[in-house]
Formats: sequence, structure tokens, C-alpha cells
Amino acid sequence: MRRSALRCFIVTIFSLLSVQLFAASDRWYNAETGQVTERALGLHAAIILGDQHGLESADLKLRLQQAQTLNEVDQAHSDVLDSLIRRFSVGQVPTSIDPLWHYPEQSLDLAAVRASVLAAPALLPALESLLPQHPDYLGLVKAYAQQRELIGSEPAQLPFTAYFKPGGLHEDILLVRERLDWLGYEASDEISDLAPRLYDEQLAANVRLFQADHGLETDAVIGPDTLEWLNYSASDRVELLAAVLERWRWLPREFGERYLLVSIPGFEVRYFNQGELAERHISISGRPARPTRSFQATVEQLVVNPNWTVPRRILMRDLVPKILANPQYLSTQGMQAERLVAGRWQAVPNESIDWAALEWGDTDVRLVQAPGNNNALGQVKFHMPNSHAIYLHDTPSKELFADASRAFSSGCIRVEGVTDLARTLLMGNTEKFEASLLQPETRWLRLPQSVPVFLVYNRAWLDVDGRLQLRDDIYKADRELIASMVGNESKLKNTQLVQR
Repeated sequence: MRRSALRCFIVTIFSLLSVQLFAASDRWYNAETGQVTERALGLHAAIILGDQHGLESADLKLRLQQAQTLNEVDQAHSDVLDSLIRRFSVGQVPTSIDPLWHYPEQSLDLAAVRASVLAAPALLPALESLLPQHPDYLGLVKAYAQQRELIGSEPAQLPFTAYFKPGGLHEDILLVRERLDWLGYEASDEISDLAPRLYDEQLAANVRLFQADHGLETDAVIGPDTLEWLNYSASDRVELLAAVLERWRWLPREFGERYLLVSIPGFEVRYFNQGELAERHISISGRPARPTRSFQATVEQLVVNPNWTVPRRILMRDLVPKILANPQYLSTQGMQAERLVAGRWQAVPNESIDWAALEWGDTDVRLVQAPGNNNALGQVKFHMPNSHAIYLHDTPSKELFADASRAFSSGCIRVEGVTDLARTLLMGNTEKFEASLLQPETRWLRLPQSVPVFLVYNRAWLDVDGRLQLRDDIYKADRELIASMVGNESKLKNTQLVQR
């Protein structure tokens, strides 16, 4: 298929040229024979490859097709090469489009990369090597191709008229089966042929699987949330995957031998060792009003039985109203007021603070919660210095892990089974850790090796069984990114070559 598309593309380009090519630079054409070079063929193939990775290709094709003179043709190929290098290396849309994205901008020495690509034995593999090679990214590229094949064959969508429950009868059950079949869930069978309106148990099993694949409660009840994903169009699914692929291109190419990958909207933390998935833990992310940022940090130490210095935002917005409503709140929660005196924090009686008069600018007052069963950080905190005051930690509210959508925190990532993950990161050196879990005192433990942590707003991935997982845009962070990638005017503006 790639060869056929490439052949058609090349024919289209060269049919528009009314001049011979023998005078063009031998970088793209053979000066003696006037024939296109292998390097040019590789460039044309790279344009098609970019399209297969969710990147814009129409503007690059147009750039080549509009060239009229020999010099213009030669310059167009060079310009397209630079554009592909940038898009493959750092993406086509500026990361500033997402205010929650706090990774440092990737540097690109365009001249050096161009020289390296042109010096390679073959252009296409050299360009392809600039793209992410992470298994998640490569899996999503395949899923992107599969979702594109759905375009043009989409069944009718379903309006919400009632909740559909297993065992019931409804005329729209046939439409449910058609859309599930379209998505590959094989929901039609002999029973559906005999009783097309019956919501039987086999269909319910497929609905539960569909719900699991989209981060929904797996209750087999088809209501507004399930219908919203069931009605998600083929083009919507393709655009979602293209946005996730773009975010992957924003990320560093090297993650290290051991690292943690946190999916903010996917509510999970995965630990990779030697490039392989070693552990997976479900998690809780920040709620929409207090979203978790996308950024990179490094876990260097574990804190067992941590105390919690309450962030200013939480103190003013959440705790002051509770303190005013219940004078005993601080004592029941094990919280102690502290005041900054001569550059040092000193404990003061809780009642000595005029909480009703406390203002945002009163930074000489803070609250610290002692270790214990009520401590907001639970029993273990992964200390990873960062400017966002976001950490991975335990929680006393473990019942929240039972929910399918878990955007509950004030920005930190709460991890289920965090003690097991801590044992893994300690690499067998767990004696002090186990002893500390049995003691009430706070203890800091340094990891044998620091572990990078990558927090990412990725709404799609393949699970361990190779099933495509899609998630809600909990922060509406993909809206502008998708609009920029879909809108031709915005897309062409954002993909102008930036040389550094």
C-alpha cells in the first residue's frame, strides 16, 4: 500500500513539471540521467510516513507540487526535508497550546540533524529514527491506521431515549450491535438474528468490555456516558489518536532503563524496567478545578509516615471554611498551626490564629498535619522535587480507587498499592522500609537508584492485551490541540519551519 501511494504521489508531482530535471542539484536528482534520486524517493516516502503517524502532509505535497523551475523544485525538496525533521523530532504544534504542559522545550539543532540525515545511507530510515520509538507510540500508530479504516463505514448513531439494561427489550438494541460490530466487538450472533430487540447476556459482555476500554463503569447499563463513547465518530477517534501521537512527539526520546509513566486522564501509574512493563497501579489524578500538570521529575527518596505541610491554596480554599464551621476540626485531623518567627517555623496554639481574618498574603502562617491514619499523604510519599508541589503518594481514602473515573485530588497522584511499588523501587533493599512501616515516626529513605517520573496527559494507549484504550478529556486540554491539527489554516501556521 505504501509503494502504491508513493508511486501515485511521485507521478502527481512530476506530471506538474514542464521542465527536464537534468540541471537540478544531484542531492535530489541525478545530473547525468535527469532521474529522481533514491534520496528524493526517500523524502517522498517520508511524507507518506508522516501522514501515517498523524502528521500533516498536504502542505508538504503542495510545496513540492507548486515548484515550477528547477531551482524551485530543488529548494522545495530541501524545505520539505527541514519540515519533516522538525515535525518528526519535536512535533508540528507548539507545546504552548497546552498551558498544563510543563516539559522543557526540546532543542533541535536543525543544521546538525539535517547533515546527519543526508549523510545516512538511506533517507527514509534516518528520518524515521527521529520519531518516538516507545512501544506505546508504535502501538498507537497501528491503532491510528485501524481507526482511519473505519471512516466511511460508520453506522447510524443512537439518540438517548432510555437506559438499556441486560434482559430488556428495545428497538435500538440493533443499532447498539451495529456500532459495536463496526468497532470490532463482534456483538451480533445467532441470538441477535432471532431476537434483534433483546439485550441478552452475550451483548452485555461485549458492552462491559467496551465500557472497560473507554474508562467507564463496567455495569453493562447503556446510558448517556456509554452512548457518548458509542456515538464517537470515526473522525473523532482518529483526531484523538493524532493528538496523543503529537504529545508523544513533544516528549523526550530517552526515558532511561527504569522509569515511571503516569497517565493523568488514564488514572494509572506504570513502572518500566529495561524497556518492559513491570508493574501497573491504578491512581487518582487532580480534579478539573485543580488539574495535574504534565511534567518530568525524579524520585530520589521515599518518605514513610510523612507529615503534610498544607499547600496555601488548599488551606485557604478548603480548610479555613472547615475550621470556621468546626472549631475541633484541626485537632481531630491531627493538624498543627505554625508561625514563621525570625526565619523559623514554630508551633503555636491553633486557637491563637484568627482564621476568619487570615488572608492569602499571610504567608507567615501554615498548617502541618502529623503522620497518622488521617494524614492526606497516607503512609508513603514518593519525594520528587518539582515546582508544582505534585507528588506520588498513598491515601487514607482508598475507597475512591473503586471508581472508574478518578479525578479527585488537588493535583497530586494517589497510587493504589504504593507500598508494593516502593518495594520495587528499593530493589530488594527493603529492611529499613519494612521496619519503618511498623513505626509511627517519619523516616526518609534514599532509593538505590533515582527513578525518572513522566506525568503525561495521554488519553489513548494499548493495554497488555493489545486493546485500544480511550479516555475522556477530563481537563478539556485536547480541544485546542485537536482544533489546531484539524484546521488547515491553523495547522499550516503552526508548522512553519523554526530554525534554531
